[in-house]
Amino acid sequence: MSDQQSELEHVEKTIELVETGIEKESKTGAAPNITSWIKILEGRRGYAPILHDLEKLKDAMSEKDNKKICSLLEKLGNATVEAAEKAENEKDSASVKKLGKGLLKISKLVEKLTGEKNK
Repeated sequence: MSDQQSELEHVEKTIELVETGIEKESKTGAAPNITSWIKILEGRRGYAPILHDLEKLKDAMSEKDNKKICSLLEKLGNATVEAAEKAENEKDSASVKKLGKGLLKISKLVEKLTGEKNK
């Protein structure tokens, strides 16, 4: 399986997790999914800010810091949508943009469920 196909499958899995809700993921632990995204993006130019925020998200989730989680999900969602604009082909762009919008949706859901406001 090519790296690109593997990455697309990972995008689809993450989109599915986002769409089915954070509750399921929080029960099983989000760290493996976040760690796999970090591995995919490591060494690629232009992704350092996203990598940094993924590490911070992992920490915030382990600390159960809802305010940070909301803020980071929103920040990552916006950065992911922006990255989609730079994707090399239309299919990748559509998948990455869908993922970014899903992250933004989840940030609003987490905000609503926890009462934390993004700042």
